[in-house]
Formats: sequence, structure tokens, C-alpha cells
Amino acid sequence: MSEPTSTPPTRRGFLGALTVLLGGAIAALASVPVLGSLFSPLRAAPSSGAADAPIPVGSISEFPVGVPRRVELIRSVTDAWSRSDATTVGAAWVTRNADDTFTAFSTICPHLGCGVNLDKQRNLYACPCHTSAFTMDGKYQAGPAPRGLDPLTVEVRGKEVLIHYKRFKQGIPERETV
Repeated sequence: MSEPTSTPPTRRGFLGALTVLLGGAIAALASVPVLGSLFSPLRAAPSSGAADAPIPVGSISEFPVGVPRRVELIRSVTDAWSRSDATTVGAAWVTRNADDTFTAFSTICPHLGCGVNLDKQRNLYACPCHTSAFTMDGKYQAGPAPRGLDPLTVEVRGKEVLIHYKRFKQGIPERETV
């Protein structure tokens, strides 16, 4: 019987195997950032409730008594893959009352979501889309809106005015948050 012959390793075979090994290592290293970005939302810490945090809208002195002022509600927004530090999430009509309390209403019409404006001549809030109208205290006055304006909670910390912003469902008579 003859013994099986094995071919001795060659330099060319060794370099080929080394090339395959190094190419695999480089490909594995290059995939780490890609896989990390794809799976980072799974590793992210749960939200600390920042979406529910009150939004500062100005100092008390910026709000004259009895004069509604429209304010943009801006906050940091983080989703699974990105963060935006100054995103407008909504707007509100804020009025300082004579006793230094504040009243705020969402600028979103409860009918179909159009922006509600202040009509100074008629002394009311008016929706330009379908002619809904609301009194200065947010109550329904006219039009197809199913309810009055949606109130927002106002907080005063020291001299700073803050709004707790919520979105509400449109087109229904009950006030439900989204």
C-alpha cells in the first residue's frame, strides 16, 4: 500500500489564506459601526419623561395683563435615531390674568386641526378654515367645532412661565389627548 502524499504548504497558499483572514477581519471591523447604529435604539435608556416636561415660554413681565400672546412651544425631540434640540412641537395662546395667574389654549382648532387666530376686532379666537369661533375664555361660540378650545396647564416658576403641552384629538366632542 502506498501512503497518501500531502503537498507541502506553499508560500502562495499561505499568502492566499492570510489575505482571506485579513479581509474577513477588516469586514468584521467595518460592520461594527453599522450594526451599532441599527441596534442603538434597543440599547437606549428609557425616556426620562422629557416629552412631558413643561416648556418655558417667557418671563411674567413679557405678558401684559389681559392681552393674549401667541407663543411657539419649542423643545428637544429625540426619536429612535436622531435628536433635534430646537423643534417646534406646537403653539399656544397665553393670557396673563389680573391676579397674575395665566390661561393658555392650544392654537389647534378642535374641528379639523387648523390654526386658530386672534380676531382683535371681534374680541375672539377664530378658525379661518371653517369659521369656528371661540370666546376669549376658550368656550365654543360658533361654527362646526365640536367643543371649545383645548386648555393647557400653565406653571409659573419664579418669574418664568411654562406650558405643559398636550395634543388633543380633533372632531370629537370629548376632550381626549393623543
